[in-house]
Amino acid sequence: MFTGNNIQAIKAANGRQLMKLFLLAILALFLPVVFNFTSYYIISAILFIFFGCIFFRAKLYLLLILSIPALAYGQFIYFPVTVNWIYEASLTEVIIILVFSIFLIDKFINGELKKIRTNSLLYLLLAYLIISLISFINIVDFRLYVAGLKTIVFSCLAYWLSINLLDNKQKINLFIYSLTATVLILSGQIFIKFYQIGWSSKFFFERSSITITLGAIATTAAILALILPIILSLYFYLDQNNKIKPLVFIGFAIGALAMFLTLGKAAIFSLSLGLGYLFIKLKNKRIIFTLAALVFVVGCFIFFTSFFSGLLERLSYAFIDANSKFRILEYQTGWKIIKDNPWFGVGAGQQLYYFKKLLNFNTAQLVNNFFLQAWIDFGIIGLALAVLMFGNIYRRIVSLAKSLKPTELTLGFGFIAALIVSLVNGLAEVTFFALPYAIVFWSITGIFYNLEKDSPR
Repeated sequence: MFTGNNIQAIKAANGRQLMKLFLLAILALFLPVVFNFTSYYIISAILFIFFGCIFFRAKLYLLLILSIPALAYGQFIYFPVTVNWIYEASLTEVIIILVFSIFLIDKFINGELKKIRTNSLLYLLLAYLIISLISFINIVDFRLYVAGLKTIVFSCLAYWLSINLLDNKQKINLFIYSLTATVLILSGQIFIKFYQIGWSSKFFFERSSITITLGAIATTAAILALILPIILSLYFYLDQNNKIKPLVFIGFAIGALAMFLTLGKAAIFSLSLGLGYLFIKLKNKRIIFTLAALVFVVGCFIFFTSFFSGLLERLSYAFIDANSKFRILEYQTGWKIIKDNPWFGVGAGQQLYYFKKLLNFNTAQLVNNFFLQAWIDFGIIGLALAVLMFGNIYRRIVSLAKSLKPTELTLGFGFIAALIVSLVNGLAEVTFFALPYAIVFWSITGIFYNLEKDSPR
């Protein structure tokens, strides 16, 4: 029971924390004036962080959870850096920076910096970030460097914040519910896009040019493939009387249909492997799996005949179509860059410059293989770190599969299936180096590392 002295002490402590926060805000507002670097964005950011520390620090995890559905709204901030360079930022980036700032300030004010959680995977991510910063000395295009560096920075922040803020059963369930909401929003955008262009043959012949607010259809399909196994495992994990359970299944079904309509070969193949893993592990759900798969295939064949035929045609020409031939050219060009820069690579984001130069293209894209991309960007050091990171995740998978309670294994298997999907898909498409995908993946990985023996705590 609180006594008058205890209440007075709490009020005094809160007053001191508020005063520290106020002084930090004053200092943050004062420094840009001193260095003549004031702008609307800087002042707004400082004020957002100040009021965020006051009103949201107790529920900071909710902002982090909301950052995933916010990806569906794409870029919404545009401000000029130079005459020919306009920097773009998404709502998700703003939320993550806000959460990071509030979290760090809160820990500093309360003297709890030592309580911030870290682990070996975070250290590997930070090492990758450090070599990307060092690669600045080797770059030829600063704008490409910023774009490449940004993905790595937000990967670190998404993972670091997840392991610190999403650390119990309630928060993890809310996070997965937000993944379901993300799937519903993205699927809705895909359906609308397909309706707008008349369900035409453009899907088959101009798929790479189709975009929604989040970005390319291929990136959206990869994100759906990553999330869907977790949503399905949550459906099997929830009690029968849970009112949200039907909505979770609807989210899975709609997401699977939307991903099928994108005709992404790698996404569909990797998701099939992930669901196959769940089929093997969830023995008592195999009948449901089989019936659902039959209904889905028959339904797609009846109601989406052109897409079903288009997918079969894409699969039949998987190794001889123009897209596959370009992938081969891509790998050959990537290997040439590696041979010229084997140890330290060309630097963050610079591969795009070299591809334009070597292939004589007006535009270029990232390599469709994350190991090769890491090797091109940062040489043998980058490749080694990428291998070590996935080795670390694999060891965690083995450890967690043995330590989880039987009641929690269903959810754990869903996360493992998602990681399998990410690994396979990343070998054939741009995934981990695409900012939206990177944020989702590393947030999910952070949750995965919080599934303890008595998990969720």
